[in-house]
Amino acid sequence: MSQIELTGVTAAGGRRRLAWRSAVLASCLVTAAVVAGRARPQAAMQEPTAALSAQRLARGEYLVRIAACNDCHTPWTMGEAGPAPDMTRMLSGHPAALTMPPPPSLLLPWIASASATNTAWASALGVAFASNLTPHATGLGGWTPQQFVAAMRTGRHRGIGRQILPPMPVAALRRMTDEDLVSIFTYLRSVPAIDNAVPEAIVASGSAAPAPPFDPSSLRSPAQPGADPVARGRYLVEVIGCGDCHTPNRLGDKGLEPDPTRVLAGYPASEKVPAARPPEGPWVMHLTATQAASGPWGISFAANLTPDEATGLGAWTAAQFIDSLRQGRHQGRGRTLLPPMPWPAFAQMTDADLTAVFAYLRTLPKVRNKVPDPVVAAPAGP
Repeated sequence: MSQIELTGVTAAGGRRRLAWRSAVLASCLVTAAVVAGRARPQAAMQEPTAALSAQRLARGEYLVRIAACNDCHTPWTMGEAGPAPDMTRMLSGHPAALTMPPPPSLLLPWIASASATNTAWASALGVAFASNLTPHATGLGGWTPQQFVAAMRTGRHRGIGRQILPPMPVAALRRMTDEDLVSIFTYLRSVPAIDNAVPEAIVASGSAAPAPPFDPSSLRSPAQPGADPVARGRYLVEVIGCGDCHTPNRLGDKGLEPDPTRVLAGYPASEKVPAARPPEGPWVMHLTATQAASGPWGISFAANLTPDEATGLGAWTAAQFIDSLRQGRHQGRGRTLLPPMPWPAFAQMTDADLTAVFAYLRTLPKVRNKVPDPVVAAPAGP
């Protein structure tokens, strides 16, 4: 994904800016020291046999597909069946030749916009672009597996550079094991190299926020989830980033943050249903902090994934859950699942993994929260 930050911003005088720069420099130095002094990722250090290389390649491709990496890093275009990722430019990021006009001025509750290509994202902090993940020199061509793992662990370019900002789900990806991250990197090195120099993010004047404190513990690889279905389901839910859309945000001391009292509970029923925000030029999708999205389809709301019987998945069966993600329809036969739900990516998960995800969701605290039905846009006139 590209980069948008949704934290609070305060005005800063020269002294505060100097303090911020000092903090950023100190953070980078600490990060560099820890990365340099830490043993390389265990998976990266393991001498890859032919069998291990093939295993990593297959695992990496599977993870890239089910984590919906193509949804943001592959530009979307209009095809015969509607908008879809342009696989001739697979994972090449925001097109270098596509200059974006200024983003629309948004009024609350709308806080961010995305382009029709789904590779440019805008907020009050500026405009950010999905990066090139192909092995070209303009992408990951000069990267090592260690740098890739460090980038995901630290949230910094190559592990020591500029901060990687949302919506790139670093908080989710850093929960991956080293082996899975190296597998992803192995697969990315195998895709066609595409020459595409993605533009740098355009940071709005006065919106630079201080870098968060560096946490050395983020460099440690999580443990493998093992064979237990609930543990494997939790791992998948966390690394795929389901909470990025299904857990509403609240305003905390450091800006917007996931509401821990509403984990995976969807759009809050207490919130007013907003009026649709029409597309403006190439900016076609608009988002709220509470997980509503407005686009050509109308307004969609993140669903309640907790096991509440009346308002969540409590009355669902595993078969209905799997059918929903295979067919892109509610319980496999009802209304269509609308964007930005990436069900075509989840449809590529194995039955075992989908069953594990459902098993984990059944263990969540129940949250009584009736999410509004989607507001479907009226058909376009002749």
